[in-house]
Amino acid sequence: MRIISLFIIFFLGATKLVFTQTIVFGSCHKVNDPNSDLILTNIANQSPDAFIWLGDMVYGKDGDPEHLSKRFDQLKSKSSYQNLLQSTTVYGTWDDHDYGLNNAGRDYQHKDRSRADLFGFLNVPKDNPAYQRNGAYQSYDLSPKVKLILLDNRYFKSEYAPKSYNDPYSPDYEGTILGEQQWNWLENLLKSSAAEVHLIASGIQVLSPNHRFEKWQNYPEEYKRLIELLQTYAIKNPIVLSGDRHMSELSQKDIGYTVLYDATASGMTEALTNNLSESNPYRIGQAIGVNNYGMIALDWENRSLEFSFHDVHGKTLFAYGVNLKN
Repeated sequence: MRIISLFIIFFLGATKLVFTQTIVFGSCHKVNDPNSDLILTNIANQSPDAFIWLGDMVYGKDGDPEHLSKRFDQLKSKSSYQNLLQSTTVYGTWDDHDYGLNNAGRDYQHKDRSRADLFGFLNVPKDNPAYQRNGAYQSYDLSPKVKLILLDNRYFKSEYAPKSYNDPYSPDYEGTILGEQQWNWLENLLKSSAAEVHLIASGIQVLSPNHRFEKWQNYPEEYKRLIELLQTYAIKNPIVLSGDRHMSELSQKDIGYTVLYDATASGMTEALTNNLSESNPYRIGQAIGVNNYGMIALDWENRSLEFSFHDVHGKTLFAYGVNLKN
């Protein structure tokens, strides 16, 4: 398993060791799109230390478990995806279209079959404790300093009240996103963590508050609970990795003891431009409306981290550096 890439730089006859950890992530990917092979191949050629699916890795027909299974099999059998599996370690969580039904939650009748398909696609080891739980949430140490937390925002989520497409969701103050079982797991994980960077993967955005689509702030008490959990245990360098939106952006919010980042990488093949002008008071820079993937590069020697987004050819579209908090 690739954990840390070691680069040796020769400068004026001297040898300098620089430890860098690179983590790539993305969502909203259709297996038959012409850009699929292009973007998967580009990511594989970079040999990152990890690649993380943030949901909608495939698009199944709504409510059709047979079609979803075929889509997972189709993606896994592609040579470009097999090359990615050879070049890095792949992790992932789902969103609605690889869960099985648009905007679905806990009432989806085929959710256990969907989980079996997801775990099979991701090659989750049979001895992984995730198999002993309901839902698809998992956690991995990408290195001694980096913990990856894959949340499940589908299996336990309260269903939305009916609405027309153009209307926002009414805030649900009683509903849940994670469910108590997953909340308890998350708290125990965080309070015992010695990691210096915490990557929290969520299919939907945590910070962006104003758009009419799915987001954590449609469930205000769940959003509040997540922030308070980070504050209670003073979680070091918390970073949300999110998808879903068919565009990409970086958000940041001061949550008192530290800054919380939400890196949304959405549109590996399905990027759109109609969401780019929406209001997000926490956005850094501009939203991105071309097919892309996200990357985090960690420089442990200089205690720094760079967020970046790249198009299907690997061209950098946006980059933003921050110092890691002690």
